[in-house]
Amino acid sequence: MNSPLQLEHYFYERMQCVAEPSITVKDIEAWHAADLRRFNLSVEAGSNPESDRQWQVQVDLSSHPDFPEPAPYELHFTAIGLFRADESFQHDNLERLIRVNGASVLYSAMREFVALFTSRAPWGAVKLPTINFRLLEPDGQRPGQKTEAP
Repeated sequence: MNSPLQLEHYFYERMQCVAEPSITVKDIEAWHAADLRRFNLSVEAGSNPESDRQWQVQVDLSSHPDFPEPAPYELHFTAIGLFRADESFQHDNLERLIRVNGASVLYSAMREFVALFTSRAPWGAVKLPTINFRLLEPDGQRPGQKTEAP
């Protein structure tokens, strides 16, 4: 059975990885055990003004510049996806469904892409932590509002 939400197209608007030349082996090991606190993550979603069934979702991930421990990479990736909700699908909060599921789809693709992209960088592949996008979404959030990871 198909999902009522279909990904029509996605792309990366930004792909950036800058290696830190003066990093230690200990710092690299700590980085590879990193959790989401090492990153800034935001999700934006908006519908097409001409069709409330067409949506764009953007997931932006960057390394946290103020994290107290050194990082082997400065990362910044932005993925944008175009989604369509089935016309027959009814949901009392379609935006929340789009935001949570769209971000989950894009972040999953981004995790794989970041691992591949950084596998050719000097300090090894970055494996982003898995996250639950339902926890990013406060109740009653306004449409199109940016959501920050906790």
